[in-house]
Amino acid sequence: MKIVASRAIPTPCLSNHASNLLALDDGDLLCCWFGGSMEGSSDISIYLSRFDHAAGGWSEAIRMSDDAQRSEQNPALFRHPSGQIWLLYTAQLKTDQGTAIVRMRRSDDEGKSWAPIETLFDSEGTFIRHPPVVNPKGQILLPVWFSSMKNAFGNDRSLVQISDDGGNCWRLKEVPGSEGCVHMNILPDCRVAFYRRRKADHIFRSVSDDGGLTWSRPEATTLPNNNSSIQAIGLYDGRLLIIYNHISAAGRDCESAVPPWIQDKEAFLAQCEVTENSAIWGVPRNPLIIASSRDLGKSWQQELVVEDDPDLLSAHDSKGAFRGDYSYPSIIQTADGHLQISYSYLRDYIKHVTLSIED
Repeated sequence: MKIVASRAIPTPCLSNHASNLLALDDGDLLCCWFGGSMEGSSDISIYLSRFDHAAGGWSEAIRMSDDAQRSEQNPALFRHPSGQIWLLYTAQLKTDQGTAIVRMRRSDDEGKSWAPIETLFDSEGTFIRHPPVVNPKGQILLPVWFSSMKNAFGNDRSLVQISDDGGNCWRLKEVPGSEGCVHMNILPDCRVAFYRRRKADHIFRSVSDDGGLTWSRPEATTLPNNNSSIQAIGLYDGRLLIIYNHISAAGRDCESAVPPWIQDKEAFLAQCEVTENSAIWGVPRNPLIIASSRDLGKSWQQELVVEDDPDLLSAHDSKGAFRGDYSYPSIIQTADGHLQISYSYLRDYIKHVTLSIED
């Protein structure tokens, strides 16, 4: 595996995070992310850019949302069975994730134009990160989690929204024993899912034998996790790939119960009760690694170190909160067999890297 090309996606924002990629039928790509002054601020909006594979470049970013009262975050792109493209994202009242709802826009022309914004789920505290999948029976499964500041996010738990009718109606199914396991990433065959872990110890894993309708209790894998997002895919050759930060909590001075984007730490702590089950934040978000598995994620082999410089600091980050931060990756395999990845680069911009599977 080797890097073939590397590009910065144009952005008008100081802070950029949580990208997601989608391959289009003509060979182009779409990438969405959230950007603004700082995560949790009301000026955070969803942005979208298109990669022209013939020209080899990304378009200027288009602002896809603009709610002056809410911080709009964690966008995900989904190809509906009808061919329509969905853009889903969360919208919360500033830093309070317990107020988040899920909104969406739809496109019938490969992302060239979009229908007006609509609300998909209005139950407050509903968060998403990964796009839906369609199981072998044609049901749409959207992994979500319920977020709450009460235990400093340690009580967050995963659920699956299930639709039997193409997304008109939904029913909710909880993943048992999933407290502290979020960002559920369901693989397309709906046999295995992976989780980010609030305790910043390991990536967790659960399995399903009924097309993703019910899941086993998440259990730790051998891969470390730093309470940051991961993403896995199934390759054409049958292997699984996962991209993640290969690091876990170790009692460093930088580790904290307070997320790095929180500006008023005292106000945050006054709203929640920190316990031994609370989330651990501040673990460095590097190195960024790709690993592979041939046994549905029971064991892993390292394939590539994508980024590993721990000292790079953004000119926009005077406090050093995002030093050496290469995080929230997205990974897809395109029709030419190449891998396409995107990730937050010091939160300055979204970086797009093309990789060849063959050395």
